[in-house]
Amino acid sequence: MGEPVSFPGQNMVLRAPPGQEETVRDLYTFTNGYCSVSCWQLSAEELAEINRTGMVFISIFSGRSQPPVFVGDEESVRSIVVDYGGVWKKGGV
Repeated sequence: MGEPVSFPGQNMVLRAPPGQEETVRDLYTFTNGYCSVSCWQLSAEELAEINRTGMVFISIFSGRSQPPVFVGDEESVRSIVVDYGGVWKKGGV
């Protein structure tokens, strides 16, 4: 499973609900009030599987809906977020 990681420009940390600290990790995000961005690091095995299949799966734990999401590298995500407000200072991960 990908691991959420801190990144230059992140300005918020979403914490686990009380009692779920063992299974839910902190999620480091950048927000401009309209968009929320997080950064994930994948293992060598996960990268190999993605390279083999060309597919990434996203699971949102919200029940019956899927909010709009955009998955991409830092530059492509920045190019979308800028349309909705400020972006984080580039720092590379």
